[in-house]
Amino acid sequence: MEDRITLTEAFSALAGYGPALWCGVAAAIATFIVEIILCKKGILFAGADKKLALAKQRGHMLTASRTSLRFRDREPEGTSTNRIYIANYEYTVNGKRHTKQVTSTSMKPPLTITLYYLNSPTKVFSEYDLGKNPLQILLYIVPVVVAYIVATVLGFEP
Repeated sequence: MEDRITLTEAFSALAGYGPALWCGVAAAIATFIVEIILCKKGILFAGADKKLALAKQRGHMLTASRTSLRFRDREPEGTSTNRIYIANYEYTVNGKRHTKQVTSTSMKPPLTITLYYLNSPTKVFSEYDLGKNPLQILLYIVPVVVAYIVATVLGFEP
């Protein structure tokens, strides 16, 4: 009544899927490695770092002061190391006050931060905003799609 299989039985079951599936898996791994290399070289998703460098080069920097701070505990409840901090900052441009909201998961945001802008001081960003590109999910989806396409073209039928 033992439903467990041995390691050799598991490997023989996996080998039974045929070469089409394994070529798809190899293509997915190769695609993922290429994506990692392109990210490390700054070709994929490097826009945020370039944007920050350009703003610093132009001298487009402002100082903002924190006006409010709140936090929300994440799971597990009651631990201060697992909080999301949301801070509101205020800065002045040409006598007009503007606000910027900053979210941090690693630590409590400081009392003052430096804000950057490229063209308009009303469209600012902070270093906390960098690296929050929702399109980065494609780094995980594309290899799966490549694996499916390669395996299907080679004749694998799920």
